[in-house]
Amino acid sequence: MHTDNFIYRLPATQIVPFWEAIKFACVQADEVKMEDRADYFNELLQALLSDKAQVFVVLDSKRILHTIAVTRIIFNKVNLKKELLIQCLYSMTPMDNAAAIKYFSFAAEFARKEGCTRIVYNSRNPRIWELAALNGCQEQYRSFSLNVGGN
Repeated sequence: MHTDNFIYRLPATQIVPFWEAIKFACVQADEVKMEDRADYFNELLQALLSDKAQVFVVLDSKRILHTIAVTRIIFNKVNLKKELLIQCLYSMTPMDNAAAIKYFSFAAEFARKEGCTRIVYNSRNPRIWELAALNGCQEQYRSFSLNVGGN
């Protein structure tokens, strides 16, 4: 389970070869509705190719893909500080707690190098909540929505 795997940040030139896997991971993790996918993926591809978003992959020694994470460096308008937003985190294979701690440490180091003061992410997935608690994250707020029609 993720033992001795390697974490890589994909350069813009490697986005296209991984594009189908990135789309699959985002649909699963972000629960992107079919009718929203074209706009979602057009914006994401543009952000990735212009380095406004980043993709990290976990590969094993045989170059088998295990995990994909999409991140963005955002500016918090309340405290006026940079944050690393984990937009998407999806694992194709089961991730044990040791791997989760390793990957989160990697994300924290990346965030520090980019001048971010914290890491933020949203998820409806209980396993992600467990990983958050395991890594010392604190819940900030809960988000609710009500569909009132329209476009």
